[in-house]
Amino acid sequence: MHFHHYTLQHLSEHLTRQYQGEPVVECFSQSRNELILAWPEGYLRIGCNTPDTYVVPVREFAKARKNVVDLFEGIYGLTLKRAYAVAHERELILELSDDHQLILKMHGTMANVLLRHGGEITAMFDHRHEEDWEYAETPGEADLSVLNQEVAPSKRQIQEALRQVSLIYDKQFARRILVLMKDGADFRAAFEQTVAEAQDEQFFIQKEKGKIRFWLFRPDSEEEVLPVQGIRAGLSLWLKCHFQYTHYKSSYKQVQRHAKQPYDKYQKVYNSYLENIEQLETQRNPEEIGHLIMANLHQIPPDTEKIALEDLYLGGEVEVKLDPQLSPQDNAKRYYDKHKQRRQKLSYLKEQLGDIEEKLLEAEEKWDQFRHLTDPEELPLGDNGFDLEPIKALKQVSKTVIKEQKAQEEERYPFRHFRLEGYEIFVGRSARNNDELSFKFAHKNDLWLHAKDVTGSHVIIRQRPGKELPITVLEYAAQLAAYYSKRKNDTLVPVQYTPRKYIRKRKGDPPGLVAVDREDVIMVEPVRG
Repeated sequence: MHFHHYTLQHLSEHLTRQYQGEPVVECFSQSRNELILAWPEGYLRIGCNTPDTYVVPVREFAKARKNVVDLFEGIYGLTLKRAYAVAHERELILELSDDHQLILKMHGTMANVLLRHGGEITAMFDHRHEEDWEYAETPGEADLSVLNQEVAPSKRQIQEALRQVSLIYDKQFARRILVLMKDGADFRAAFEQTVAEAQDEQFFIQKEKGKIRFWLFRPDSEEEVLPVQGIRAGLSLWLKCHFQYTHYKSSYKQVQRHAKQPYDKYQKVYNSYLENIEQLETQRNPEEIGHLIMANLHQIPPDTEKIALEDLYLGGEVEVKLDPQLSPQDNAKRYYDKHKQRRQKLSYLKEQLGDIEEKLLEAEEKWDQFRHLTDPEELPLGDNGFDLEPIKALKQVSKTVIKEQKAQEEERYPFRHFRLEGYEIFVGRSARNNDELSFKFAHKNDLWLHAKDVTGSHVIIRQRPGKELPITVLEYAAQLAAYYSKRKNDTLVPVQYTPRKYIRKRKGDPPGLVAVDREDVIMVEPVRG
């Protein structure tokens, strides 16, 4: 509900009170999906096309020194006349001087920011939404006559009735109305009370079902709820908690994977070696069989495949298998050779077992460090966000677990090495290193990428037989190719990609230069990785 219609209403009132008559001093982006609008005394963070679209006023914002793109420069110096939410819509409009309007269209993954001047859209933040060039706000209406209907206190019937009133009344409103109706209120009274609570200046933040939720009214839930007064404080705290929690969850899973894989691997190898050693040590010693054959040479007829001999070591008889094409002496030699091989294998396994045990103990130590971390579901939410101690502890373990593995990988490969969704991505470090990567290391069906028409690193995605390359992996590798090129500071960079077999080295080409026989191109934002 952090970008619900009522949230935008609260926000419009706050922005009008806070910045009416104040000039816009900056409008820029330093990440792909976020736009920052700045006044002399504060900022508005606008997140578009993210899992959680948001519009959040903040007092401070750390502007980066690099990779910052100025946008909508035509509004610099224009003052805010007023802000208002489009009726029954998730759209917020900032009216500026000189007949300019900044339109915040908060429609989830279709969210966008548009600049309108003189009634026409002149610029937009996300150019992928071509239909936004024809944008015109269409205020919705509410059919309040539905409130006079008799509605049973069930979630399904309440939701159906609310959809008839207006589409802005989602399932969260239904949940709240259901609670009030179960307490004795009729549908109209419960609806009016819920709307009054949504228009109140008290908001609530809650960690529920793996997400940080922003509520317009107190939720009916057993999970701990944090009340916050004022829309700026509420949304700012929600955004802070949202970023903290999503980053913690992502880092936690990454550290878990890096800690558990080596532990499971060395545990499995260690147990396998123990089983092999035990099996070899409990098997009948081949040398003893060789001795028994030599002690009974006169009793073994030619061309014998197996024979029962008196067991001088364990008593009774033992059945001995023989090669009928060999003499008894040569059969005995076969068993002596097996004994020698068994002894050598045992010696090797025990020697290797020590090294594996050492690696297992090291992996077990890191796995224990991870197991002492706070699970994301148990991360405590406080008045100022999440407790920093578990976050710091995760960061420290991440350094120990992940950075050490990366250092080991750098020793293994002479290239920059990245991983995503099970795919390995390699990036060249220099012109000669590019040639080594593309023509000595890469396989013919690996995917090759390079920033188009500019010097930069070769990038290789190691293909996985029988698997279709996910678009997310292609985009990530292309972002790396864009970053490790002369266009790293551009907003969007064209990156060519093709199977490695379609690039070649011509006679006389300098290091790093190749000819590309066939290619596709993708546009991406440079990302360091």
